[in-house]
Amino acid sequence: AFEREFVEAQQAAYMETCIEDDEIGERMDAGRKALLARGDNEVGPYQSPMEDGMQHFHDWYREAMGTATTKA
Repeated sequence: AFEREFVEAQQAAYMETCIEDDEIGERMDAGRKALLARGDNEVGPYQSPMEDGMQHFHDWYREAMGTATTKA
């Protein structure tokens, strides 16, 4: 039902985004690891209202893991 060239172009664009997102995730992990090695715990700020859900999730997760801290 679709033209093959169109499908391949969409798949290529999707893979490009996946690769970029993976690189961002790897860099963020490395940064968090460096902070942990230094003994630092730096968070946020969250960008409201788009990231309000992330703040709620992280607050819940810290409480669930027994590592609750004061809000940033």
